[in-house]
Amino acid sequence: MKLKTDKDYIDYFVGYITLEKHYSPYTRENYQRSLEQFSEYLQDTGHGITGLPSVTQAEVKGFLAYLQSVRTLKRISQLNRLAALKSFYRFLRRRGLIDHYPCDGLGRLKAEKKLPTFLSLQEIVVFLETLRKQQEEKRDRLSARNHALFELLYASGIRVGEAANLRRKDIDFKRQTLRVNGKGGKERIVPLNGHAAAALQEYWHKTPDPEPEEAAFLNRFGKPLTPRGIRKVLNKCCLEQGLEKPVSPHTFRHTFATHFLSGGAELRLVQEALGHASLSTTQIYTHINWEKMKSVYNDTHPHSGKKVDLWSRRDRQRS
Repeated sequence: MKLKTDKDYIDYFVGYITLEKHYSPYTRENYQRSLEQFSEYLQDTGHGITGLPSVTQAEVKGFLAYLQSVRTLKRISQLNRLAALKSFYRFLRRRGLIDHYPCDGLGRLKAEKKLPTFLSLQEIVVFLETLRKQQEEKRDRLSARNHALFELLYASGIRVGEAANLRRKDIDFKRQTLRVNGKGGKERIVPLNGHAAAALQEYWHKTPDPEPEEAAFLNRFGKPLTPRGIRKVLNKCCLEQGLEKPVSPHTFRHTFATHFLSGGAELRLVQEALGHASLSTTQIYTHINWEKMKSVYNDTHPHSGKKVDLWSRRDRQRS
């Protein structure tokens, strides 16, 4: 295979992570976009590099500095682009297309520690109940789809890409479970509650002659709803409801895990439901519950520093 242009090398790599590594469409898209951005950076800055295979560590460092100072990207976005470059150049070296590794020693860029955003029980109940009422008022397919989609995301905690790839045959209403094809092609079974199951059936009743292989969620044109499409639908719903808190499809995943754990679930069960390869990834949700515990402690404990009239509180509880 003769690879001449940067596009040839990028296409070759994307084919590899698609067919051999089975990366999710979302990851493939991000990696491809990152490599294309790096290629454009090299051309625009005039480093004298003939192409991506000729890159040295100096160009990679320059690109990271550009992302931070010029593009002012968040640390997590910088890390994502660095991950794409590392994967790309490891692939080229393994295939014998380069004899060096320009990302060597660039693994010290640490992500900012930030607790994930999630919705409170009241917020998620109001959000879903509003969608249910809209569906009852409009009685149209898209309103029913929106209600079913977000009921399912909250009920299962699956990723946005997993929801987009979900097929009708993957949902077992008898057992109230989903068969989810996760990262790396790993399959897992996730529970589904009655609210989400009923919303899905209501939505599917509005779709004539459905096929088992058909995508679970369709856009207005009858095509499978993409991850980007799901984000657009969510943004529209949040705007209509006047929800001020920043919400993404991943917020529903965080909300599911937080509420599941707060309800008494073991960490291992939450890990299995989310499809995390490592328990350490799931442990972030224990920090969320710790923050909640500290808040309650500060509001109620006599020695927390807050002036609380415990006796009057007890009198109110008794009355």
